[in-house]
Amino acid sequence: MNNNTGLKVSVLMLTYNQERYINEAIRSVMLQETNFPFELVIGNDASTDCTGTICADWQKKYPEQIVLFNRKKNLGLQQNFIQTYAQCRGQYIAICEGDDFWTDKRKLQIQVDFLDTHPDYSTCFHRVINYYEDRGTKSLSNGGQKQDTDISDLARSNYISNVSALFRRGLFGELPEWFARVSTYDYAIHLLNAQFGKIHYIKRPMAVYRQHGKAIWSEAGTDRKLDIALVVRELLMDYFKERRTDVYDNLRQSHAQICLNLIRHYTGKGQQEQIEHTEKRLLQYQPQWTMEDVKRMELPRPQSTTQRLAGFVKGMMKRGRAAVSRVIPLPHI
Repeated sequence: MNNNTGLKVSVLMLTYNQERYINEAIRSVMLQETNFPFELVIGNDASTDCTGTICADWQKKYPEQIVLFNRKKNLGLQQNFIQTYAQCRGQYIAICEGDDFWTDKRKLQIQVDFLDTHPDYSTCFHRVINYYEDRGTKSLSNGGQKQDTDISDLARSNYISNVSALFRRGLFGELPEWFARVSTYDYAIHLLNAQFGKIHYIKRPMAVYRQHGKAIWSEAGTDRKLDIALVVRELLMDYFKERRTDVYDNLRQSHAQICLNLIRHYTGKGQQEQIEHTEKRLLQYQPQWTMEDVKRMELPRPQSTTQRLAGFVKGMMKRGRAAVSRVIPLPHI
């Protein structure tokens, strides 16, 4: 995809019924201080509250910079992303969902400066503050994160928060046909981009990732979350099987572990039919295993006294940090 507009960055923002949050999200983008032009492309998925009106007010204030799609019909998360993504014109794309926000005026400048001077990188991302709104607690993401990684690392697990990502637009051409079948787009888009360059991590926190009861991911139960993770990996495995065997193998390992976790979840619920379905799903991508292998791996591994003690101490420290975080205010631009 060529960029003939002179735009350096398109900020992609999806929103649906987020009237409590959307103002802060848009404000944090429009207050960015840069030496290049950028646009904000908003896909409002037929919200039934005041989200569309708030977005329209911002668009009137910045008519040359904000592109607003107030959809008349609800498309769902994935189609809203696909159609909004297609309208982005910048050399780079950044993401800020309608219930998240940025906390550093120089966020875009810092990330663009890095990618401009490192052409062998496809993506850069940064640390975020995870805000668990319903509990009022906060935590920092990416503890122990390596500074530079690649697609093989990303195939093991998704460590990129959407609100932190900046990536080059058009590296892989059009979105593949199967993209519409994933329930969340983030992991798929980051892996597709990572085929064409390394990934850089900036330790500086520059955004808040808000987790609350009405968010799509937060609303999903454990089984639904694990199933979403399996579906995207199955689609990605089919895509990478003939392209990158290392990526395919790492995705297979991750898929197997998620299957085992899902089986243990169903075992705790006594859901035998779901257990058997997930076992078959696992063996489809691990044909070298037998059902006896799977049954053996399903059993929880016994912990030593040292491991139990370490887990107890870790849990106490986590609860202590969570309690302290309640009195620490969230940063804002």
